[in-house]
Amino acid sequence: MKGDNLFDKIFPKKYDFYSMLNEQSKTTYNGIHALEKWIKDKTESDYNDVFLYESEADSIRFHLERDLIEAFITPFDRQDLYSISVEIDKIMNCSKSVLKTIKALNIEVNSTIISMAELLSRGALELTEAISILESKPAESQSKIESIRKSQNSMEEIYISGLSGLFSNNDCIKILKYMEIYNHFKEAAMFLGYTVDIYHRICVRMV
Repeated sequence: MKGDNLFDKIFPKKYDFYSMLNEQSKTTYNGIHALEKWIKDKTESDYNDVFLYESEADSIRFHLERDLIEAFITPFDRQDLYSISVEIDKIMNCSKSVLKTIKALNIEVNSTIISMAELLSRGALELTEAISILESKPAESQSKIESIRKSQNSMEEIYISGLSGLFSNNDCIKILKYMEIYNHFKEAAMFLGYTVDIYHRICVRMV
């Protein structure tokens, strides 16, 4: 046992954090894309897929966190690695909340909800593409970051437009129900923004 510990210190185990982070972002995108499809088509398979992908993304994050504790060295700042994984997880959690709230409150989706789902899905895909080049081409990340920011800003515009439409009627119950959905989407976009901030910081330090 002592010999094994000495060997580990001299030749520390290598962990592929880039791959784990990429898998987490891809799985999160798949979950958000399943949410987008469910919002449009309301199929049971898409509904179930959201929970399956959310559970898979959680497993990847837990694995990453365990390896992070054990790792002797990391490819970039340890705190940034932990934080970006946590923020990606929060995006997925907000998306799951959208799904559960729509179903629980029996909400009929409107153009605002559809547009916000499409934008969040696009932003998640762009994030996945950005993370996929983090190790090999960090200098090329700027265009990816700009695309994600555009999706995030568009989400804010749709959110405000949606609120304006809501408050044009006098149905308080309807306003409260739809505001729950809009706020979940807005929160997801906020966490997407936090993720991009950390991603950008990582890239700047790597270049």
